[in-house]
Amino acid sequence: MIKNQAFGILLGIAVVLPACDGFVCSQERIKAIELANKGADEFKNNLYDSAEKDLKQAIQTDPSYEIAYYNLGKVFQKQRKWDKAIEYFEQAAQKKPDNGNYQYDLGEAYFEVKKLDQAQKALQAATSAEPKLFKAWWRLGLIYKILDRPKEADDALRHGIEANPRFSKSYVVLGYLYLDYDFNKEAAQVFQGCVTAKDDDGECHNGYGLALKNLKQFEQATAEFKKAVDLDPELFDALYNAGMAYSDWFDEAHGNDQKERAREYLQKFVVTAGKTADGNYLKAANDKLYALSGP
Repeated sequence: MIKNQAFGILLGIAVVLPACDGFVCSQERIKAIELANKGADEFKNNLYDSAEKDLKQAIQTDPSYEIAYYNLGKVFQKQRKWDKAIEYFEQAAQKKPDNGNYQYDLGEAYFEVKKLDQAQKALQAATSAEPKLFKAWWRLGLIYKILDRPKEADDALRHGIEANPRFSKSYVVLGYLYLDYDFNKEAAQVFQGCVTAKDDDGECHNGYGLALKNLKQFEQATAEFKKAVDLDPELFDALYNAGMAYSDWFDEAHGNDQKERAREYLQKFVVTAGKTADGNYLKAANDKLYALSGP
């Protein structure tokens, strides 16, 4: 039996397309499908060179078979060879422009090489083709945020949340969008929604804590940062934010417990994130530790 699947099945994106128009296959198409399926199996087993070879042969055998172009783009995507991925995703999308997954992966590849205008165009095509494609709305919102187009970012991200209320990345980008503009109450509401939708996501709790910290709700903020760290010990932002929140709480309440907790989290941040953290954050953490070292 002829299998007719794109790599999306293997990668969690359900893409199943008919093999042949009118259910009649040419010999070229049958051979191309066989080669593409062989490439899919090789891809699944991380045999990228062999997958590339067989998919290119599938394309040569039947240049109209767009799934082979898309799957070859997936091979390069997996290896982060973005220029090559773009080349083949573009050809797949040109042959089938109403396929949202083709357009999404093309947009992602453009995003990775910082070609935001082309990424935006592809992602808009993806959402037009499939309005419930929540990842496309999320990435489109992220692009609008980077381009400082907050109203469009807000709209895209809310579409993403509506399409999939459990996809936390849309909440996180939207929450930070509000934080960027000092809309802390609105940010807290968004991150609270994030926590409600996905309580096991450290990024949700970290963002919620940051909004609460800005609102000077230190007790609840520190509880959120602690949960973020418990969920993801490598979420160094949460360590830093927890230390700073306890420090601000100490400044307001002058409690020794807050002071000790501030030291604890900031020292842990400096030790564990020292090689990877932004230098400005390291300096701020060390300066705060020095200020906390006094009586």
